Amino acid sequence: MNVKVPLRRFLSQSAYLGLVPSPTTLRPPGVSAITLARNEEDWIETSVISVMNAVDEILVADNGSVDSTPDILVRLGERFPRKVRLLDLGGANFVDATNLLMEKSRYRWLLRWHGDFVARTSGPLSAHSLVQRILLLNPLRHYCIALSGVALDGDLEHQFKDRVDDPENFLYTFSPWLGYREAGRWEELHVPWFYAKQTWPEHYYFHMRSVKSGIRLLQKVYQGHWFQARATGRDISLEDFVHEQVRTDLGTTDLTEAADHFIVRYFRDAVPFSREVCGEYPEILLPALQDPPFRLMTRLGVVAGRTEAKRFRPELTTV
Repeated sequence: MNVKVPLRRFLSQSAYLGLVPSPTTLRPPGVSAITLARNEEDWIETSVISVMNAVDEILVADNGSVDSTPDILVRLGERFPRKVRLLDLGGANFVDATNLLMEKSRYRWLLRWHGDFVARTSGPLSAHSLVQRILLLNPLRHYCIALSGVALDGDLEHQFKDRVDDPENFLYTFSPWLGYREAGRWEELHVPWFYAKQTWPEHYYFHMRSVKSGIRLLQKVYQGHWFQARATGRDISLEDFVHEQVRTDLGTTDLTEAADHFIVRYFRDAVPFSREVCGEYPEILLPALQDPPFRLMTRLGVVAGRTEAKRFRPELTTV
């Protein structure tokens, strides 16, 4: 038996026993969703609106986008000034920017909400149900909860065979000792010893994992390598790095052409979306199924390309 599990369970009583500050002494009750967005114009508006009615505030910051993401965020802030807070984090790197969002948030619970997550807005797996569930937890203890979502790939009607994301630590109580740090190409959450760790297997959101423009998919593929290059001292933008890698890997400087080649190769193992495994789509996405922004094309059962239409805009009635 892994002794770390019962040990952490015992140590997580520390706040309850007064050995460390309890969540009730640090923040007022409520939930702050925090979103750091970079080139997420395809889904950021839908993402923010889908979770808006379930949380007490949404902190959103742009992280160097070169698409229309900053404009979309400004419009969201103007449209929902009581709920959406836009933060200017200057030139902070990814890890520092995420930690600043945590620091600037106001409420006891933090929900890390990526710009390509879309929440269900009704039913037992809605964002509201998720919030109600955390309210049943002991308010005198600190928690870190790993969540997982249904993953869509290529378009709204396809997935890869794993169908869901691996659970990640996306929901936690605030404390000054909780924070992200660099871990190779990516970041990891440092969870103090007095936090009770749980994994909730239910799927409270849909992840538009690779339901994005071809250019954005190329950025996603090379982003980890770009982080690594920056960590070794290279002063290069993500966009320039992608151009450089595409020229080396695919022999072209035309990003549209490169994306077309990439899509055929990348989505060849995609399978149809399964309602039996994943349940129904979030209501906010139903209009997008009628007029999809992306659609994989197949020939003899094999992906032969993809069409891209206008970006989906959620209807106001879904708020």
